[in-house]
Amino acid sequence: MSQYPPLGSVELRETRLVTAGSLGTWTLIYTVGSLGIDSGGQLKVARRMVSDWADPQFTDPQAPGYSTAVTNGAAKLRASWQPRGYIRPKTPSVVIDVYDGSLAPGDTVTITLGDTTHGAPGLRAQTYIESHFEFLVLVDPTNACDPRPLAESPTVEVVTAEMQTLVCILPSQAVVGQPIDIFVKGEDQWRNPTPAPIDVQYAWVGTGDVDIVDGQLIGRGAGQGYVTACVGAFSCRSNPLVIGERPPVRKRYWGDLHAQTGETVGVGTPDEYFTFGRAWGRLDFTSHQGNDFQITNEFWRQLNETTARFHQDGQFVVFPGYEWSASSPTGGDHNVFYRQEGHPIMRSSHWLVPEIPADERSPAHPADIFYSRIKQHVPLDEVLVCMHVGGRYANMRDYFDQALITLVELVSCWGVFEWMLWDAIDKGYIVGVMCNSDGHHGRPGAEGAGMAEFGIENGLTCVLAETLTRDAVFAALKARRCYGTTGPRILLDFAADETPMGSVLRTQSAVTLAASVTGAVALESLQLYAGRALIQEVRPPAFHNLSHSNHIRVSWQGSRERGRQRRVTWDGVVRTEGCRIEAAALFSFDVVADGITEQSATHIAFGSKTTGDRDGLDLVLEDASRGVLVFESAAGTVTVDLAELTDDMPRRAFDFGGVDMQVVVERYPIEVNTQTLALTQTVHPQPGKLTPYFVKATQVDGHMAWASPIYVDNRSHG
Repeated sequence: MSQYPPLGSVELRETRLVTAGSLGTWTLIYTVGSLGIDSGGQLKVARRMVSDWADPQFTDPQAPGYSTAVTNGAAKLRASWQPRGYIRPKTPSVVIDVYDGSLAPGDTVTITLGDTTHGAPGLRAQTYIESHFEFLVLVDPTNACDPRPLAESPTVEVVTAEMQTLVCILPSQAVVGQPIDIFVKGEDQWRNPTPAPIDVQYAWVGTGDVDIVDGQLIGRGAGQGYVTACVGAFSCRSNPLVIGERPPVRKRYWGDLHAQTGETVGVGTPDEYFTFGRAWGRLDFTSHQGNDFQITNEFWRQLNETTARFHQDGQFVVFPGYEWSASSPTGGDHNVFYRQEGHPIMRSSHWLVPEIPADERSPAHPADIFYSRIKQHVPLDEVLVCMHVGGRYANMRDYFDQALITLVELVSCWGVFEWMLWDAIDKGYIVGVMCNSDGHHGRPGAEGAGMAEFGIENGLTCVLAETLTRDAVFAALKARRCYGTTGPRILLDFAADETPMGSVLRTQSAVTLAASVTGAVALESLQLYAGRALIQEVRPPAFHNLSHSNHIRVSWQGSRERGRQRRVTWDGVVRTEGCRIEAAALFSFDVVADGITEQSATHIAFGSKTTGDRDGLDLVLEDASRGVLVFESAAGTVTVDLAELTDDMPRRAFDFGGVDMQVVVERYPIEVNTQTLALTQTVHPQPGKLTPYFVKATQVDGHMAWASPIYVDNRSHG
């Protein structure tokens, strides 16, 4: 019997502890197995498709990511990086072809990822923490184009980098005399959590009498404000908090309903996922949403057991669920949430679980068949179906079921998709708004953008529910009594004659709409829409007279298309003629790799990509009353005479096609301090029509919140 296993073995030379985002070298020493490797055979080293490890390259020995593959055997090797070198979810691969000879049992192949021998700086590790990152090694010894994984492949643990920021999170409401916990954590530059330093100093900024003792806040009187936390060189402010004399009828609870783990295309285990959401994301409610065509029956059973184990009414609400993941022409991505465990999964296909036989429930495809199967096998009061934009976008134009579909997801790490709401309005559908992460890095509630292809930070959903219980949160989502944000815990209220957001108000009489918002930072606007039409906008006083402001904001946004190739590359320059740039700062950038690459008094070069979101530059000019500003980008060019940015028209917008692709040049206040805005308006129902009204709030840092619409119905129901 050979001393070598048939496919061989591999060992990792370096330490198994890796700092997130660090440069390094990882050496895999593969020993050929008893089968040998024939000429035309292959080795592969695969990683997860969602990973943001830097891609290896094999051509420039002095450039980042340079890697090598050498052997002591009687053959030559050809190494390449292939983004589709293996099957989902471990698609990207180093592919090593064996040619001009064969490898015998006992020969070695040394694969050096991040080879620094010739001056290259190494290979950058992924930016997110992971307890078991695997270098999956596969071998095709027979030239059969059928690589098989080794019995065991090396793993490393990716750990957090040094703390870069301090984060403070509070509940959104408190009651006089009842203490609440102040949660503080550190984060590295990639948003991985680090333990908070000791001896954090707290202060209350706002109205009302407040005591802060041993990390708890106790309101002695009604008020509103936020907490500042400070330790050493680090400081931060919390989300806004309202302290009432008595509990509100409906409380605000925050959740991230949509992300997944290594059981499908993400990373980590469900236990790690839910633990992170509860402990570090500080979520009140969540769900696990794996792609249906990868979920085995065994994992579906285990997931239901896990959600039941982590769920605890009053502490942490967890819903079982999955993502129905059909192609966009046949319906696109839908999120399915069950109120409790024990309901079946109805897959769009069995593509990666072919061993599961078809039955009367699954596969359920296309979307109209899926809707029918859900209603056949699950009571309507036990299920929520929501429409999502991911790699595939939900095709609301061709598929919808009003009895089943409750919400549309306007924000995830894939981007900002306000057009989902426009689609629903155009089609006359009744939907609410949610925003989540669809995170694949195991960090629900604090996913972050990292260096991956997703593009932006995660959104959050706030429900207005009587209690933190499954029944109450599920009922609030079912009633569309919720709103979504691009991440901050903004306080947004919207009602019609005291009827809450998400309601359908059947009336022929005038209706008074009222909205208010308190931002996590200063606010830019609060807007009221009737369908697609903006009918009222409230801005802080700082925006009322801008004629003497030397602050110019240049921003760009949008997507190329609705589908997977939606990313827009805006790399370019902003330059001035006849005026000098005194200062420049990034506005609303998400990805660390993007930003300013070159700067002078008249010229700023930048790298930027958007997926529906907005990036920009805040410029302070020596004199912004004259001169010309030119925006030149891979996507197009605009020129603005700054003298034309007057109080009557302080903003110029330019359409760049695509999906909401736009460049905006505007005169902006030097400083904005307003953190609360409100509006009211009386509207008259349009005869014979269902009119959706909703509000949108925008902060000065670009973050946004959308209320679920209130639908005023003046149609005949006889």
